[in-house]
Amino acid sequence: MNKSSRRVLVGGVLLIGTLVASATALMWQDYRQTVQQNLRHLALLAGVTQAYATQVLDANNRLLDRLANDLTTGGPSHTAGLEALMAIRLEGQPFLRGFALLDTQGRVLLSTTASERGGRADLSRLTALPPPDRSMAVRPWVAGLTLTGSASMPEGVGFIPLARPIPLPGSAAAWLVAQLDPGALLPPFADPPEAQILLTLSDGTLLAQAGHLPLGPGVSVTPHPAFARSTPPRGSHGALSLWGDRHVGAWQASAQYPLVSVVEQPHAITLQQWLAAQRGPLLLIGLATVLIGLLTRLSWRHARARERAQQELEAAHEETSRRGQQLALLVKNVQELIFRTNLHGNIRFANARWQAITGESARLARGRYLSDVVLPEHREQVAALFALHGELGVRAAQVSLQSADGQVRVLDISVVPLNSRDGEIHGFAGSAVDVTDLLAAQQQLQAQLTFTELVLECNPLPICLTDTEGRFLTVNQAWEKFMSLPRREVLGRRNVDFLPVHEAQAYEAHTAQLLREGGRVSYEERLHRPDGDVRDVQITKVQLRSSRGESLGILTTKLDITEFRAARDLAEEASRTKSEFVANISHELRTPLQSILGFSELGILRGREHPKLAAMFGDIHAAGKNMLGLVNDLLDIAKIESTVGAFHFERTDLRNLIQDVAEEMQSLLQRKRLTLNMRLGPLPLFAKVDPLRFQQVVRNILSNALKFSPEGASIEITAGLEDASALHIQVRDHGLGIPPAELESVFEAFVQSSQTRDGSGGTGLGLAICRKIIAAHGGRIHAGNAHGGGAVFHIHLPTASYSETLPSPLT
Repeated sequence: MNKSSRRVLVGGVLLIGTLVASATALMWQDYRQTVQQNLRHLALLAGVTQAYATQVLDANNRLLDRLANDLTTGGPSHTAGLEALMAIRLEGQPFLRGFALLDTQGRVLLSTTASERGGRADLSRLTALPPPDRSMAVRPWVAGLTLTGSASMPEGVGFIPLARPIPLPGSAAAWLVAQLDPGALLPPFADPPEAQILLTLSDGTLLAQAGHLPLGPGVSVTPHPAFARSTPPRGSHGALSLWGDRHVGAWQASAQYPLVSVVEQPHAITLQQWLAAQRGPLLLIGLATVLIGLLTRLSWRHARARERAQQELEAAHEETSRRGQQLALLVKNVQELIFRTNLHGNIRFANARWQAITGESARLARGRYLSDVVLPEHREQVAALFALHGELGVRAAQVSLQSADGQVRVLDISVVPLNSRDGEIHGFAGSAVDVTDLLAAQQQLQAQLTFTELVLECNPLPICLTDTEGRFLTVNQAWEKFMSLPRREVLGRRNVDFLPVHEAQAYEAHTAQLLREGGRVSYEERLHRPDGDVRDVQITKVQLRSSRGESLGILTTKLDITEFRAARDLAEEASRTKSEFVANISHELRTPLQSILGFSELGILRGREHPKLAAMFGDIHAAGKNMLGLVNDLLDIAKIESTVGAFHFERTDLRNLIQDVAEEMQSLLQRKRLTLNMRLGPLPLFAKVDPLRFQQVVRNILSNALKFSPEGASIEITAGLEDASALHIQVRDHGLGIPPAELESVFEAFVQSSQTRDGSGGTGLGLAICRKIIAAHGGRIHAGNAHGGGAVFHIHLPTASYSETLPSPLT
């Protein structure tokens, strides 16, 4: 916001603030005057109420004095005459309920109320002895309808007793009591719709009230602000302004009696009176404020519009200057040659690209003819660009020139005539693009395309390219020969046009999978060629994409595997025959080996006395055991690989199987003073396994760990869940470990680790058998070297369900 509009806005705000502040001060002064006026009115009403109550009490006291005088001096002596005299005095006194004469014990001797005669009144409830200066006393409000009535009367029913002591002829002293109605103390006009009038004793005891407060005679109103500090002295008065922000009022204390009159009204009434008086000024102030605000807004908007116009003008000048600089910079650094000539093609301006194309400064181009720069054979084309006859639109030509370094550059030139205001041509503007590299790239691309097409045609594999809808875009000669279809009959067609329906649908299904998942798809299928021949082929499909990721088509290769599949079937049959042969020969070899072992053991027993003979039989027995171990291993391999052998799977907790194998080998562990640490976890490790075969794997791996562990070392077996679908078992020793190059070869048949130097390695079939057993279970086994030394064997088994008896899948 600029200074002028800011000054207008600040001036308007200050003017409105001054007006509002002045009006507020005047309204506050009027409000205080309204409050004072209401206080004076309420004080007057309190004084009137107090004077009226005093007059009522004075009148009743005088009446009581005359009646007492009549009774003591000239009244009749009999009872009926005395009661008649009291009834006469009671007539015309609406504020009195009745007269009664009581003895000093409270017994009612005479009464204008027949029900009270002969009754007994509680003097303590009525009055005390009169003060010395007067022969009467004013007591608090007394509950009850009569003198002898019960004090437990309905709320709000009672009277004010006035008493005089009088002597009666021939009897002791007595009390003359008058019953004053509490409402008689309030003036007839004491029922204002807005104010509240309270008439109380000086100690706060309520005698009578008029107004909206739900109070009854006899209650204490000492919490009232009029009695908050102390008992009001007789004859005093005061104002009560805004106590609790709810009421205003005034009070007046009687000079003759201990009476206090309090008059109050809600503060809201004073506020309404003040607001009613301020409607006109408020409306005038509001109109003035709105008018000043509108004038301020109009002035501010005018100032802002003038400032915006000035800012827009300055911004336009800056934008024009900036764009001029940008245009100059753009023309200077643009990669195209931009130039301007006169009518005859004489160069008047050229940007910096001139130097990059011709090798000379753009400053030297001024004054030269463009036709003199190009090669002689292209000068006529340049001259035609600046001809004034013919169509005068955009003209273009492709010309060549020789740069300063001797290179020939090819340019695409375009020119357009420049017209003056009167429509006359006064020159030409043009641009030139160096397309030398582009032409070279196009030629290289064409050569590359020719080479690719030649490679495709010379490839011995049948290759075809289809679009995403399955239509053939191109095929090579090998495809034509393999499918016995000429190219001209294939392009634009689909497989369903010349293949059986089920083969075409399978082909399209794999194409859809490739488009959906990406990557590549490879599968085998049996293909019926149009000539009726049936071939087994391996098909590989790859999706071709552009640099922007758009699909260009599907490249498909076909490999004829008919002969390969037949050879594979023969090899599998030979493998099965070999496995059955090994199984049979192993069974046949075990019979003579058992005889050899038996006779060798017999020779050892009988040759104890001949050490040399016993040693010979011992060698025969050891060799036979080794031979029997080899035969057993060969038989295990044969069983695993043969279709005759079978695995019997059952759901088993692997921890129990591992612990059983560990107990079997305790004697061997103790012999080498080895410690076996097992961490199998607290949860069951259930899997579908053949218990005997699985224990054979654990036993074999644990035997290897025991064999390669130094004395006093430890072996760790750890087992647990790898994830929700697999178990992981580890067996670690602290031996020399396995060379990294032999981590896979140790699982091959008849292969032992190079770390086995003591001749205790066995036949080299144990780990091969373990791998085949674990593979038959759907798992895998591999070896590694632990950090800090030693080998670690990892066994991974699935937790998925297997059938109870599952033949070995290895054939």
